[in-house]
Amino acid sequence: MVRSSLKSCLVAALLTSSAFGLSTVHTAQAETTLPLKNVVATTSGLALYEHRGEVSGNDTLKLSVRLDGVDDVLKSLIVLDSTGQIGGVSLPGRSPLSQLFRDLPFERGDLNSLVGLLNALRGAEVQLDTDNIRGQLMNVSAENERTRDGVITRHRLSVLTKDGIKTAVIEDLGHLKFTDPEVNAQLKYGLEALFDNRIQDRRNVEIALKGEGKRDVSMAYIQEAPLWKSAYRLVVPKHNKDDAKAIVQGWAVLENTTGQDWDDVHVTLMSGSPVTYHQALYESYHVSRPELPVKIMDRVMPRTDSGVIEYAEEDGASNFGGMKEARLQKKSFNSLGAARGMAMADMAAPMKSSMEMMASSYMPTAPQLAQTANAAASETASQMVFKFPYTVDLKAGHSLMLPYAQLNLPAERLYVYQPETNRTHPLASVLVKNVSDSALPPGILTLYDRETQSNILHVGDAEMPLIPKGEDRLINFALDTNTKIDRDDQADRTLGLIKLNHGVLTQEVVYENTTTYTIKAPTEESRTVLIEHPRRGGWDLVGEWADKADKTLTHYRLKLDVKAGESKKLPVTLRNKGQETISLVSIHPNDIAQRLRASGKDISPKVREALEKISAFRQDMAKDEMALNQLRQERNRITQDQNRIRENLRSVSQNSAIGKRYLDSLDKQETQLEGILDQEEKHQNSLNKKREELSTYVNGLNL
Repeated sequence: MVRSSLKSCLVAALLTSSAFGLSTVHTAQAETTLPLKNVVATTSGLALYEHRGEVSGNDTLKLSVRLDGVDDVLKSLIVLDSTGQIGGVSLPGRSPLSQLFRDLPFERGDLNSLVGLLNALRGAEVQLDTDNIRGQLMNVSAENERTRDGVITRHRLSVLTKDGIKTAVIEDLGHLKFTDPEVNAQLKYGLEALFDNRIQDRRNVEIALKGEGKRDVSMAYIQEAPLWKSAYRLVVPKHNKDDAKAIVQGWAVLENTTGQDWDDVHVTLMSGSPVTYHQALYESYHVSRPELPVKIMDRVMPRTDSGVIEYAEEDGASNFGGMKEARLQKKSFNSLGAARGMAMADMAAPMKSSMEMMASSYMPTAPQLAQTANAAASETASQMVFKFPYTVDLKAGHSLMLPYAQLNLPAERLYVYQPETNRTHPLASVLVKNVSDSALPPGILTLYDRETQSNILHVGDAEMPLIPKGEDRLINFALDTNTKIDRDDQADRTLGLIKLNHGVLTQEVVYENTTTYTIKAPTEESRTVLIEHPRRGGWDLVGEWADKADKTLTHYRLKLDVKAGESKKLPVTLRNKGQETISLVSIHPNDIAQRLRASGKDISPKVREALEKISAFRQDMAKDEMALNQLRQERNRITQDQNRIRENLRSVSQNSAIGKRYLDSLDKQETQLEGILDQEEKHQNSLNKKREELSTYVNGLNL
């Protein structure tokens, strides 16, 4: 009880002290926390939060921010005061307590116990209520005292007074006071710092406003946030009709990770891929500087500047351009007035335009009702925007699912054949056309089939692709094992016009690749089958489908109706026109004969005559080439046998019978090699002469 009483007295004395000697203490000013009114959730990993409210006179806006979100606030915070001025934005440092306690005579841990605090403040003057002791604090030491209840620890305080050193037991004191006002101010400052930073993972941002009277103020900032997710439901039309519609519901799943409840907040969804950056603005950066030695010799006398006679020609002012206005309905918003007195007043207009684009999202619009209330859909230059016509409440840490689209879209049931997915069966699919006011963002899709008006069945899941406004997309959701498809590939090559020019034969060639698809529909159901045939670079679709097939980036799409129980064949032909080139000096006679037969009567007589002459040249050269090849093979055989004989000679005496036999064989083989080399030289000279004659002939051709 005594210890508690002393602590209470000490804290009371500290909190009531008015002798502040610290330069960091500021005069009290009104603080206002503006309520959150608008949230713009995006798919880029960021969200915009806007607070709006009323202030009066000089005021300070207070914003509590997570530590990991301070960088984004410093990057993006915008404050708009209808008639006042912005005085500045302040917040504690990244490690505020360690920085604050660097300038105090005690550490943060010393405030955990009175003994630790007193030992840290040795030398400070204190006044005790025991015998009215007053003097400089020396130290506090622990003493063990034995009692009937056991050994207890007490703490003795030593004080240097004018009459000498006096002591007192802390546990017996009822009052202890620091007489120096500056020490009291330091203690109060340390306690306030601990209280202000009691939540380690948050920082309080303070925005000072200067102005008179009551006025509207808004502030907005960007924070990292989980992206909102799209989850669609689609009811497939029962039959293909001209007016067939698919019921599509789009739901958004979003989370509140701000650490505060959303109360009566307008929500807007944006989907797109804007450029976003993060920069560590909250970190302290120091530029390293090279050390310059002190010079004691060689005095330097810089040249005196005489001024500039002519300035370099300056480029014209950069045209930053205003922001493109989003295709959103513009509405007046009183709290988004010009920010007067800002250091860069010319930026107020573009900032206001940007804020209006975001802030207009919570302006109430007429709800479009079906089964759910549609969000008002529109598009900016790069993003899709969905505004909800009502406000929402969402507790901190909770998730929310909101319907942003309720649409009846034109749809057609198809069965799409993708051989890379399944070689035998097509995929049950629905082709949906987006006739809404905005693109539909991608997401997961659950598909239902309406068996009766009141009975629906789950038929599969799919990936909902991004569907731009006015375009259609295929959505594949199941494998149709009742429909069978077979394919047969055939390739053809047709030779065309031949040209001979400076030793090169060039011939036009037409390649055709025909794939025949055979589709067998189920016995009791007809099918509308969509064949996706791969496109090939440089190849064209020919035949009856050349003008009827749709094209994607990778495939042709060919649609065919097949009645129940029937089979149909669908031939698809791709054609490629190219050229083949070959050197006339090295062309094979068989190749020439094949090209002459393929050309038939379409070849000119001069080209035929030239090719026949080249063929005769090549046939004659082929004799020398064949002879050379045989001679080289024989020479290689003899050389290998000589290596074998020489290896055997190493293990026998040359004067022995076997040794003499080996030497005799080597002698005969050397004679054979000499003859072979003579024959090779003869045929090589003949071949070189014929090749030179052929080269001279073909290089002079231009047919």
